[in-house]
Amino acid sequence: MHGRRAHARCVIPASAEGILSISRDVRVQAASAAHVRVISREPGVPGERGHLTGTGPNAASVPVRVSASRLAVIAGSIRHLLELTVLLNPGPDSRRDS
Repeated sequence: MHGRRAHARCVIPASAEGILSISRDVRVQAASAAHVRVISREPGVPGERGHLTGTGPNAASVPVRVSASRLAVIAGSIRHLLELTVLLNPGPDSRRDS
């Protein structure tokens, strides 16, 4: 048959490992030194870790962990209210909630 390939176009090795980062826009509603409350279009999973990065020329990135996620109606739209805990000393042992 004309136009058929006898070989794969792409081969992904079975030993490929890595980290997938997904960015999502959030709006900070309240913040303190240890906790941040943000509004998101997507839900968060309690225990999920990530980085909260500000905008602007002096933007900093802070490691955080989702402590709670709940639905909220904001300006007539359903959003997710995420409670984030700032990880002050994120070490290799802080990957899991104990």
